[in-house]
Amino acid sequence: MDKPGKFSSYQKLVILGLACLLFTVVLDYMLLPALSGILLYELQLTTQQFGLITSAYALSAGISALLASGYADRFERKSFLLVFYGGFLFGILLCALSPSFPFLLAARVLTGAFGGVMASICFAMVADLFPLSQRGRVTGWIQMAFAASLVIGLPLSLFIASSFSWQMAYGLILSLGILALLMVVVLIRPLGDSETGFSTPWVHIISNLKKPTYWIVYSANLLIVGGDVIFMTFNAAFLTNNLGLDDSQLPYVYGAVGLTSLLAAPIFGKLADSFGKWPIFAFGTLLSIGAVVVYTAGVIQSFEWIILMHVGLYMGINARMVSATALTTAVPKKSDRGAFLAIDSSIQQVAGGLAAALAGLVIFQTENGSLLYYPQIGWLMAILMLLSSALIFLVSNQVKVNSKSEES
Repeated sequence: MDKPGKFSSYQKLVILGLACLLFTVVLDYMLLPALSGILLYELQLTTQQFGLITSAYALSAGISALLASGYADRFERKSFLLVFYGGFLFGILLCALSPSFPFLLAARVLTGAFGGVMASICFAMVADLFPLSQRGRVTGWIQMAFAASLVIGLPLSLFIASSFSWQMAYGLILSLGILALLMVVVLIRPLGDSETGFSTPWVHIISNLKKPTYWIVYSANLLIVGGDVIFMTFNAAFLTNNLGLDDSQLPYVYGAVGLTSLLAAPIFGKLADSFGKWPIFAFGTLLSIGAVVVYTAGVIQSFEWIILMHVGLYMGINARMVSATALTTAVPKKSDRGAFLAIDSSIQQVAGGLAAALAGLVIFQTENGSLLYYPQIGWLMAILMLLSSALIFLVSNQVKVNSKSEES
C-alpha cells in the first residue's frame, strides 16, 4: 500500500481553487428545488412546469457530458475547464435575469449543458496532478465544497431570495463564481499539452464505451447515485408527513447533514489513503445500510434520533463517495481520463433522473399526506448499496493490478 505523502504548496492551491469552483456549481444545483415555493408563486408556474425546469438541467447535463467526452482529452485541461465554467456563469447570469418560465427553462438548459461537465473535468485534473496515494484526501477536501454549499451557501441564498428576490440569489452565485474563476486563472497552471492521436471525437467516445473494465466503474457509480437519489427524493416529505417534523425543523436536519459531510469528508479521505479505499467504502456501506433501514422503518420519531440517523447515514455516504471517487480516477489510462470521467458523469446524471422516477413509482401518498411504502425505499437503497459494493471491490482489485503492472 502506498504511503500518503504531504501536499506541496501548489497542490494545496489547486485543491482550494477547484473546491471554490465546485462550491458554486453545487450551490446552483441545490438552489432551484429550494426555491420551488417562491418560483411557483412569482412566475405563476404549474407543478408540471417546475418539474420540467428541474429535469431540464439533468437532461442537458447528461447529454452535454456525453458529447464533451469526445473532446475532453483533446484539449489542455485548464483551458477546457475555463471554457465550460465561463458557459456555466453565463447560464447563471441568464437565470438571474429570467422574467418568465420559457426564459428560465432555456437558462437552466444552458446552465446544465456547461455545469454538468464541471465535476468530471475537475477530477480529471486531480488525477493528473495527484498520485493515487493522495487522491482520497484530495477528494475528501473537494467534497467539502458540497457540504459547505449545504451549510453556508444554501441558507444565505434562501435568505437573499426571501428578503430581496430569487434573482438576487442567482446574482450571489454569479458573484462568487467570478471570484472562483479568477482564483482558478491565477492559481492553477496549465497542465501541459493535450493528448493526441484521436481520429474523431466519436471514435474516442466509442472506444471508451467498448472497454469492459470501464463499465464496471460506470455501473458501480450508477448504483451509488441511484441509491442516494431514491432515498433523497421524498425524504423531506417523509420527515414532515410521516414523522411529524415541522417545516421549521428541516433546516436543522439538513444543517446536521451538511456539517457531518463537512467534517467527515476530509477525515475519510485521509483514512482511505492510509488504510485503503475499499475497506473505507465497505465500512461506509455497513454504516449507511444500518442507518437507512432503521430510519425508513419510521419506528424512531424523536427529533434527536432523527438527527442521529441522518448523521450516521451521511457519514457512511461520505465514506463511500470519497473512496469510490478516488478509486474511479485510477482506472482509466491518462489518454482516456477526461472522456472516461465525462461519460461517467453523463451516466450518473441519467441515473439520478431514473432513480427519482422510480421512487415516484414506489411511493404513494394517502389523503392525509403520509407516504406509503417508504420502508421499501430503505431496503431498495440497501440492496443497491450492496450491489455497488461488489462492483467497487472489483474496481479496487483492478486498480491493484494496474499499479503492479505499471511498477513492473
